[in-house]
Amino acid sequence: MRIQLFLFLLITFVASSLLTAQDKIKVNAQIRPRSNFDDKDFNSNTGGNSYTELRSRLGVTFSASKSLSGFVQIQDSRLFGSEPHTLADTKNLDLHQAYFNIKRIFKLPFDLQVGRMELSYGSQRLIGAVGWHNVGRSFDGGVLKLITKSINVDFITARTNESGLSSDTLDSFLFSAYGHLKIVKDYKIQPFIIGETRVNDNFNRYTIGLYMGNGVKVGFSHELDASYQFGTQKEGVNIAAYMAAYNLKFVFNTKLKPMIGAGLDYLSGDDGEDATKYKVFSTLYATNHKFYGYMDYFLNIPRHTYGKGLIDIQGKASIIPFDKFLIEAAYHVFSSSADYTLSNGNTSTSFGSEIDITLAYGYSKLVKFVGGFSYFEPGDIFKENRGKDSSNWTYLMAIVNL
Repeated sequence: MRIQLFLFLLITFVASSLLTAQDKIKVNAQIRPRSNFDDKDFNSNTGGNSYTELRSRLGVTFSASKSLSGFVQIQDSRLFGSEPHTLADTKNLDLHQAYFNIKRIFKLPFDLQVGRMELSYGSQRLIGAVGWHNVGRSFDGGVLKLITKSINVDFITARTNESGLSSDTLDSFLFSAYGHLKIVKDYKIQPFIIGETRVNDNFNRYTIGLYMGNGVKVGFSHELDASYQFGTQKEGVNIAAYMAAYNLKFVFNTKLKPMIGAGLDYLSGDDGEDATKYKVFSTLYATNHKFYGYMDYFLNIPRHTYGKGLIDIQGKASIIPFDKFLIEAAYHVFSSSADYTLSNGNTSTSFGSEIDITLAYGYSKLVKFVGGFSYFEPGDIFKENRGKDSSNWTYLMAIVNL
């Protein structure tokens, strides 16, 4: 109860202070229920599991002056019926975001943002807010933003784990420089470097890369994402891993706005040839739901790929049959980039294939309904580790922004 009271008083204080000062204040909220029928266990002898998730967010944006603003957002994430009875009070309210922003600090071309915040960069293949998740990702830290006519650079620092141990042993940190070159109109060119380290540990990982893409709504668009990881995984083991992704699509300029697209993602894995090199690419803090199938079998890479990397060959198509209604289909073929040795001694690279069908309807400017069906046919690797039967999943979600 203490955290709920604290958050309530905090928002009340901010709101009342700003109103008294006659400054601008905006309140926003989101309610997002999502019902699921989950039959993802690769076992046809068991029945599916039905459940409903609910994510509720309340945010306050305030502007104390032209240069000073802030945002506070509380969140409740739960499952319908998860409390022991209808009079119970499960204490799962959380502070999802709380930060201030100072523009042109010290009259320099820098904006400073500090606190707890969502971070999303590039395609979100490495740093993303994971909006699909019933909780979503937040970082504790700060961003110093260099803003010029030709280039923007976000300098990020965050603490990703507080161990509570003496001398900060095993505390984890993230630091990054993420650029945006404004040299081609309507085209993103974003070089970056991301560093991770743990105190009093041999782990230090660095990811350098480049994201390029154009986001036109009609016609041809494409994106390229490439990264290389190096550093020290543990004593005597150096990191040497990489990722490359290329996706393209074409949207026809007709009433139905049909779209066709294709893509290839390649993430390196461990081939077992050199014990002194760690060749498994990690997707860090990515929004993997967005890329590697909606059934989320590849959320945690490399754990979900057994350290063997990932190749995702995909095709997509969509159409708008009538106003505000979208039908989209995607097909993925998943393979490992390094051979996986099965229990019978044979090797395989097949994880399986997935079909995702999505229906979305914009009921109004503030309300959207989304539903989908997904089907996964396991390959040899999944059959040995997860189960031999196919799996499926169905969901229906409402997104209400207030």
